[in-house]
Amino acid sequence: MSQEPSITPQTALLRVLITGECDGPEVIRKVRDWTEGKIELDERSLAETLASLESAGLIERRCGSIDKRTGLARNTFALTAAGHTSAVEILAASLTRKG
Repeated sequence: MSQEPSITPQTALLRVLITGECDGPEVIRKVRDWTEGKIELDERSLAETLASLESAGLIERRCGSIDKRTGLARNTFALTAAGHTSAVEILAASLTRKG
């Protein structure tokens, strides 16, 4: 029986952003879906995780479209070149484990 390495919120977030830029609610949903509910981010834990990855230079925050409901700009998040490299390594490792 193989032991599955633990998935952290940081690695899960990098993994979901490999498919492209996302806003906060979409990141939360994609992380939950990819981890099959093992990681449930709320707004606070998402903000902490995003700040950590942004400080490390792995993601960047972008000012997106205006939210029609609130009138505020909706931030989106995308991988930097370094973040993309990390995400590809995470994806490759997950495919190897399933292989």
